[in-house]
Amino acid sequence: MQMWEAANNAGIKTILNKQEGNGVYMADAFARIIGKPGIILGTAGPGVTNMTTGLATSFLDSIPLIAIGAGVATSAFGKNAVQDGSGRGRATEQRAAMKSVCKQAMLAPTPQAVPDMIREAFREALSGRPGPVYVEVPSDFWDIPIEYEKIQPSNYRNCSLTSCNINDSTSVQKKLLASKHPLIVIGEGANEPAIGAKMMKFIEKVFIPFTVSPLGKNVVDEFHPLYLGVMRMQGTTQKVYEYIKKSDFILFLGDRMQEWEVAWYNKELFSKATLAQVDPDWNEIGRVYPVDFSAVGSITSFIDTEGFKKHNNAQLLQEKVKQLWKQYPIQGILKDSKGINPLNINTLVQKHADKDATIVTDTGYAKSMAIIKYLTHLNQHFISADKNGPMGYSVPAALGAALATNKQVIAFVGDGGFQMSLNELGTAMNYGLKAIYIILNNGGCSSIVNYHKSVYGHHCADTFKNPDFVALAQSYGMKGYKVTTTEDFEKAFLLATKSKTSVLIDAHVNQASMIWE
Repeated sequence: MQMWEAANNAGIKTILNKQEGNGVYMADAFARIIGKPGIILGTAGPGVTNMTTGLATSFLDSIPLIAIGAGVATSAFGKNAVQDGSGRGRATEQRAAMKSVCKQAMLAPTPQAVPDMIREAFREALSGRPGPVYVEVPSDFWDIPIEYEKIQPSNYRNCSLTSCNINDSTSVQKKLLASKHPLIVIGEGANEPAIGAKMMKFIEKVFIPFTVSPLGKNVVDEFHPLYLGVMRMQGTTQKVYEYIKKSDFILFLGDRMQEWEVAWYNKELFSKATLAQVDPDWNEIGRVYPVDFSAVGSITSFIDTEGFKKHNNAQLLQEKVKQLWKQYPIQGILKDSKGINPLNINTLVQKHADKDATIVTDTGYAKSMAIIKYLTHLNQHFISADKNGPMGYSVPAALGAALATNKQVIAFVGDGGFQMSLNELGTAMNYGLKAIYIILNNGGCSSIVNYHKSVYGHHCADTFKNPDFVALAQSYGMKGYKVTTTEDFEKAFLLATKSKTSVLIDAHVNQASMIWE
């Protein structure tokens, strides 16, 4: 309560979420858009432990957060106090839980230590590879007045990335420009402030085909003629892998070669190519796949380096990309069958959404479809909890996005994921936050259903009955639409884009076996 009171007196806007984990998702999305740390507060015991899944999500996706947790009074440590998380006696140790999901987890030893620890938390969250930091303050400390020196943030947040220095005598630039079939792969490590326009300027300069990881969609224009698609499993983005097979030089800019991109397809995928990796996190260099050349530091500084010029085979490379798009074209509106074809929803939202909208995805098929099929403009934000993939992320994350921007916010979410955090619609109602929620409603957790069927020949415990989502939306002061055809969805979505309140579209889709194919 003391923290809330102090924040209020300082003019800091505070948001009361319905559950702490959802609050982390909201702060996570907020941070992804504004490029500064999100802040989340939680009380002792369940307030702190509820944060763990959200903090794990931010940790794995490299999102800077400051989580401030309370502890019971120091006099109550180990004495069976309610919500004791000190680790003494028969108490849980809540800080130990935080250590595995944060860059750093600290316990304040005295009230006087708190200011320096908060400064250290900001520095750590923003330095090198960003991530969440946890600071725990026993509840009796909050009431004790202290004296401390105020320091300008610029004096302790000395966390800018260094410029890149290639650690091999052979120039990556020369290798890249001398190659016959080069490729640029852009990943999460390239998510640096204001890098989007610089990245596309770099692509235009070298004129080399490029692909992205799911977390790299934010920094490129996916409508560019040199764009191949997302690195995401064989059978889903064929253009990318058909091109990679012939590549003789691949430049990874902040891409961490996650399993969804490489191992599930072919461990020998890059065996014929020379590899160069640039990343702000030295620990990622060659960790998953050995590379021939590397540099540690800012991606921005690397692409701004003098010496890059247009590739000699530029026109031929562009023609190859064009041929691959013809070979694997984007399908138009598909025929509905036992419900809306979910790919039609993707197509229509991409068509009608604002060019500076924020797109938020949950997990499962809703996420896979959007990552692979939804092409983003350079000024759009694409927010996805990629590596942890928690169900329920998109509902509070969309509200975090709405808090960070006055632009259009659209969330794709399955009916299973939606019900994991639908209580945050109350947060939207209480703070007047506006988002469009599109529920892909097929009466079950489809990715689990189909995997279960493929392994065991049947499924169990992964289908369910749903409530009246439209009535639920209306009870929270939102507009709601139930649609069962592609035509009706388009009408509902156009109405939603003009609404002054949040909107929920309950879209009944078919149980496609693999909607991303």
